Amino acid sequence: MRLRQFALSGVLLLVLRTMTGSIHAMPQQDSAAGAVTFNKHVLPILQKNCQTCHRPGEIAPMSFLTYRDVRPWAKAIKAAVVKRQMPPWFADPAYGHFANDKRLTDAEIVTLSAWADSGAVEGDANDKPAPIAFHNGWNVEPDMIIEMPKDFNVPATGTVTYKNILVKVNFPEDVWVLAAEMRPGNPQVLHHGRILVRPPATEFMKDAVPGEAYETTSIGMQEKSGEMPGLKWTTAEFSRRFCLLAL
Repeated sequence: MRLRQFALSGVLLLVLRTMTGSIHAMPQQDSAAGAVTFNKHVLPILQKNCQTCHRPGEIAPMSFLTYRDVRPWAKAIKAAVVKRQMPPWFADPAYGHFANDKRLTDAEIVTLSAWADSGAVEGDANDKPAPIAFHNGWNVEPDMIIEMPKDFNVPATGTVTYKNILVKVNFPEDVWVLAAEMRPGNPQVLHHGRILVRPPATEFMKDAVPGEAYETTSIGMQEKSGEMPGLKWTTAEFSRRFCLLAL
């Protein structure tokens, strides 16, 4: 797998999520048929919150574009959304609202659960919303593209712990970074990542060789990471538009 590029642009992106909440809602039902259907009730939820990653060529392991794609996963979808494991989003809702918040509402969770429990029916084809035309490539228009010094190969099996890789940017002048995006060479094997911006004259990874992967506990990561000002953002499964946070 190649984790190759990282872009900077002039649009502020905030991606945050929470795992808290409770369910106090009635399922959204078809008043005529008396049933929750995929085409009328479920597909709009998947388009809004899931298909960014759950489509061919993206990070999720299965596609959620069509009824044929989704039907085998009905029970698994219910289990994941009831536990609020999906969509992944870890910000506390008490600390503001975010325009690209992917959290499901209580009503949406009840709808997905009711659909799974009632046989996961497809419904009337005329109820389907139009497919989303997804954009392939950069989600922000990059002013600068920064590539990894070398490829990082992901093994076919086993666990890969966090790795720290030094990438020198060498900005010609001071700039404001308003948006950032990281694109992997193979999105199907990248779960998430993070980027830290080192301040001038930092001791953090000062002896690291650019492009070499170091363990989290090496080169002062544990000792120095909490002292680093700058930026940090972490991917989420539903989008590789990263949150942008001041440290």
